Amino acid sequence: MRPLIGPRIVVEAAFLVAVPVVALVAGVSWYAIVAAGAVAYLAVLGAEWTLWRRAKAALPPPRPVPLAEEVVARPPDRVRVIRPETEPEQAREPEPEVVVAVAAEPEPLPAPAPAPEPKLPPAAAVSSVAGASGRERWNVWDLERLVREHSGEDPIVDEERTFLLMYLRDFAGPDGLLPVDFDELVRQSFGSLVANR
Repeated sequence: MRPLIGPRIVVEAAFLVAVPVVALVAGVSWYAIVAAGAVAYLAVLGAEWTLWRRAKAALPPPRPVPLAEEVVARPPDRVRVIRPETEPEQAREPEPEVVVAVAAEPEPLPAPAPAPEPKLPPAAAVSSVAGASGRERWNVWDLERLVREHSGEDPIVDEERTFLLMYLRDFAGPDGLLPVDFDELVRQSFGSLVANR
């Protein structure tokens, strides 16, 4: 495999850089420097084209492949019969035919039916536990369920309640109950959802 950058490319690159530099050192105008660079570039292109033509002419011509093809169409499959060519001077036994069968494309399978959506159990009331001071301990999981069931009425209120529930989870116990100190916050933030408690 030939290297990507050979000595010829290095010489051509040095030539393309040297021509404008020499013109600049000689004190020639900018137009003349650009013209000298363009002439140098065209000279390199001409040299490359000449070398490519010589290399192409030196290559041997391609040899033809000695096979004759006969294609026979038979629906729904296509069959290709390939017979090797033999020279007429040689009297040999006929070679067996090679048969290549190409099967038709299979039909696509029908799309599976969508699975039915699971039925949710009927909504239960919000559970809370009354504290000794008359205030209640609210269950965060029930509040989340209520917010999901009543979402869509007001997107801004839904977003505020979702963020509030995210922070309230940090204060809930393993059973999901909030301390009694959050009773007033829950009643203010979730208003009509917990008004009947």
